Amino acid sequence: MPSGAPDLPGHKPASLPEPAQLAEWFPQLEILELLGQGGMGAVYKARQPALDRLVALKILPRKTAADAGFAERFNREARALAKLSHPNIVAVYDFGQAHGLHYFIIEYVDGPNLRGLEEAGRLSPREALRIIPQICEALQFAHDEGIVHRDIKPENVLLDKKGRVKIADFGLARILGIEGRNWRLTGVRDVVGTPHYMAPEQVEHPQQVDHRADIYSLGVVFYEMLTGELPLGKFAPPSRKVQVDVRLDDVVLHTLEKEPERRYQHVSEVKTDVESITSEPATPTTGPAVTPVAAKPAPADPAGRGGPKREFWKLAVGALAATLTLLLLLSIGAMALGVALPYLTRERGKSHGSATAAAPRTLPPVVVRTVPESGSAGVDPALTELRVTFSAPMRDESWAWVICSEDTFPQKTAEPRYLADGRTCVLPVKLKPGKVYAIWLNNEKFEDFKDRNGNSAVPYLLIFETRN
Repeated sequence: MPSGAPDLPGHKPASLPEPAQLAEWFPQLEILELLGQGGMGAVYKARQPALDRLVALKILPRKTAADAGFAERFNREARALAKLSHPNIVAVYDFGQAHGLHYFIIEYVDGPNLRGLEEAGRLSPREALRIIPQICEALQFAHDEGIVHRDIKPENVLLDKKGRVKIADFGLARILGIEGRNWRLTGVRDVVGTPHYMAPEQVEHPQQVDHRADIYSLGVVFYEMLTGELPLGKFAPPSRKVQVDVRLDDVVLHTLEKEPERRYQHVSEVKTDVESITSEPATPTTGPAVTPVAAKPAPADPAGRGGPKREFWKLAVGALAATLTLLLLLSIGAMALGVALPYLTRERGKSHGSATAAAPRTLPPVVVRTVPESGSAGVDPALTELRVTFSAPMRDESWAWVICSEDTFPQKTAEPRYLADGRTCVLPVKLKPGKVYAIWLNNEKFEDFKDRNGNSAVPYLLIFETRN
């Protein structure tokens, strides 16, 4: 439905004026038709002759004006919303009060919302991956301005005829940092949002909600776009419901963490991960996407193993000592059986040559993906988590983020943890711009990354450089 028309079905409220009546109250507009109505009022399609453009007139219910202090809250919020000038946000042209009705004159979007696309069967996973980064851009811009949407759902995500995303209905957004108080249209203590899309804290602690609630709601929308279902109860990752890149599982699950501290901390990080996945070929054996975690100090002279790419040379020269350069040389191509066989041989040796010894263990787990990608340059220094995903589920609290050099290990901000998939380990960090980082994931002395069968993971070198 165009221009953020209310999505709740029902009869037109008795207090809702007819287009002819509105024409008298808004002489600067030509009222063309009623687009829709619901619990938050009604939206009309109109034309603004002076500027020769179509607009949408959003009328709020009369009952809202009866709330003490509503007028002041409305004016404060409207002024803030009018400053949200972004190509992916429905623009607010004007606002005010006429004959007891509070209204917005907003950008008219001639196109469907996500709900309409879903119901029409026109929303493929490929289209979802094109849309999500645009939603992220809009939300990050609003968050940077201190505004939380608080009601992200398919009905509030519109697409114009050119396929550009337009986020509508920031009218429920919570305004942050205005004279020490949180102002919003819904009053001081109201819970704002749509139940299935609301973050847990919106229900439990509505006064403590921040921008991370939008990240959770985005995760619900993302999951629904990929699978056609809501992530209710104990739900399966998207790749187990439909044929999508398994690396998307971790992105979606990370947005849906119940505790805000365990989610992405910035919606721009969601955009970065999604675009990274769509720009890289899928890894056949990989599972959901992952984030690196905390490390323990250790000597920096293990035999180099892993699979860093040729870009390592560009990052390592002039930034790492000769020892690290040697490690990089040794690590080229050291993946899968090339590294696994020595481990299997060592396990056989533990049987003391007995002909009746137990069969050797299965192949050890290997790193299938890291965030950021090992060997990459220009990494955003605002990244707050490193991730590593293994080819098999790992033991809880088993990790060995090993220091190569004190100068190349990031500042750890919290303890490591595993995501729900059991294969992705996350390390909360604080990065600096223009710096090379290098971390061993297991080595000859610290092999605490173990799968659930007790096999130590093949050592891997994670190395990257942040941009200035």
